[in-house]
Amino acid sequence: MKRFVKAILKTLGLLLLINVVLDFVFTQSLNKSRCNLYNEWNHIIHDTIESDLVIIGSSRAWAQYDPRIIDSILLVNSYNLGINGGSVNRQFVKYKTYSHYQKKKPFFIIVNFDYWSDWEVIRFQREQYFPYLVNPFMRSLIIEQEPFNIMERYIPMYRYYSQGIVKLLQESREIEKTYKGYNAHDLKWNGEEFAKVESIIFKPNKQLVDQFDCFLSDLRKDRTKVILVSSPIYSGVTKKTKNLSAFYDFRNYFSEKYDMPTLDYISDPICDDTTCFYNATHLNKKGAELFTKKLCHDLDSLGLIINNKE
Repeated sequence: MKRFVKAILKTLGLLLLINVVLDFVFTQSLNKSRCNLYNEWNHIIHDTIESDLVIIGSSRAWAQYDPRIIDSILLVNSYNLGINGGSVNRQFVKYKTYSHYQKKKPFFIIVNFDYWSDWEVIRFQREQYFPYLVNPFMRSLIIEQEPFNIMERYIPMYRYYSQGIVKLLQESREIEKTYKGYNAHDLKWNGEEFAKVESIIFKPNKQLVDQFDCFLSDLRKDRTKVILVSSPIYSGVTKKTKNLSAFYDFRNYFSEKYDMPTLDYISDPICDDTTCFYNATHLNKKGAELFTKKLCHDLDSLGLIINNKE
């Protein structure tokens, strides 16, 4: 019996050792990866960015604000911190990670202020956080916002197994072609999924609202200028929204409380042009370029961005 127990313990010990080694190899590899899910996180952690202006938001920030255009018109060094599938709590994780690893804090932050999905808890692409759960600083941020269970937190390789090794290996071969965090989508209009949506109701999650409030309070203490921008969204979305006025009241509350300027493009003519969208909530490359140019000229003409390098 003792031999049997020893054999079991040796086997378990060997399996544990193998998984510790595999976890180290996977994590180190993904920490250097330039593939789809990890490229921008690794860029933020390991490279020097030193931006004057950053954009934060969900995929509607990620796919709709072109830093090339922003830099050329406003004469700044900008960076897009938008995150695919990123409700506001995930946006905080990315911005706080950026602030921790980048010595220079931005003078300006453009917050893409939406009502589509920012205020709902989203669990999309949890695997993007896997390599950083061993990072002491990021671990606390991530666990605070994402529901990783005890086994995923403490058992080596378990989080990778739970996601599926094959899927992770496939994702690791998908190289993301981004520029300063911006991901252009050169696609044509497809409204099939949106056609299935009957109505939309703006109902923000209270916990996310409270977190956003605290986030803005911290930025004010840092004397970082924040500009709220509601970027274009297909006009069919607003027509199906039952309580759009509630969103405007919600946005005005934060704008007035923190004395932040607001730019609204929800009713811009571009919202009627499906050639500028690849789906109902995201501008394509053509639309993103048109919107970014319009935004920059508005920011410039209103004197909202002053080149602090002068």
